Amino acid sequence: MRRIAGATGISEQTAARRYRALHEAGLVRVLVRPAGMSQYNRLWLLRMQCRPDAAAALGQRLAERDDVGWVALVSGGSEIICTASLPADAACGTGVLSKLSHTTAVLSFTAFSVLRSYSGGPAEWSGFDEPLTPEAENILLNGREPTRRAAHATIPAQDAALVRELRNDGRVSLSVLARALDWPLSRVSTRLQALLDTGALDVDVDYLLEPFGFTTSAHLFLQVSPGRIAAVCEALSAHRNTSWVAAITGSANVLAAVTCRESDDLFSYVTEQVGALEGVLHVETVPLLTRLKQAETRVLRGRLERPGGQAPA
Repeated sequence: MRRIAGATGISEQTAARRYRALHEAGLVRVLVRPAGMSQYNRLWLLRMQCRPDAAAALGQRLAERDDVGWVALVSGGSEIICTASLPADAACGTGVLSKLSHTTAVLSFTAFSVLRSYSGGPAEWSGFDEPLTPEAENILLNGREPTRRAAHATIPAQDAALVRELRNDGRVSLSVLARALDWPLSRVSTRLQALLDTGALDVDVDYLLEPFGFTTSAHLFLQVSPGRIAAVCEALSAHRNTSWVAAITGSANVLAAVTCRESDDLFSYVTEQVGALEGVLHVETVPLLTRLKQAETRVLRGRLERPGGQAPA
């Protein structure tokens, strides 16, 4: 909080008070979670056409699963888009993919394998009107370079319980962790620092967009010439409006998650910025109706809630 105060020009007490108010209102959560694909080797994007009377209930059930990280109702509420991960050692017929064909609420679905993500980690989305200056970012980082994740950083088995506790509250104190785990305080401090230093853990901030004035979100499914996929993904990931850009399988080979203040801004972004990129052949704009889960955090009654239980059998 001291560094936040220094970067924003307010007092430390004001920074702490404002954070507590946002957190208690369910608008902001600090997340500490396994980095990237450390636990998984396959990430899927799913589009499900559903019975309109059953889509919302199915979306909530998907949001309860630990292997589903993001869920939204789109297309007027008759379609669901979500991301799902499969463990590296997943057996054939396990996970959410194998269950969809037996779910009566699903009329049809398409699964896109995520081949490469170009954005979507900490601090990727920069849509606010007054982004931090380089000087303010330096204060927040305390003069250090951002942690670079190791190529195959993993969570040691001995730290699994620590990571589970951090999923509930990324700002929990070391003393609370020590009591919950029945570990010495020195062990908690050492193991947490080791996980952060190796890049095995990501620290991120999740927040509801609508209270901050961003009322329009959409997924853009792009058809891009094969030789231009990488260049288009790089360009999209540098845009202020994108929170996640990925190369995917299928006829639409690039996905961009976009957030704007209003629908007119979305129109301008698609026509002026996306449409101007060389190699973009076609764009399907799918507006989001309701987010049910984001950044592995459920959205309930207009609040960010702690993660739900384990994935249903």
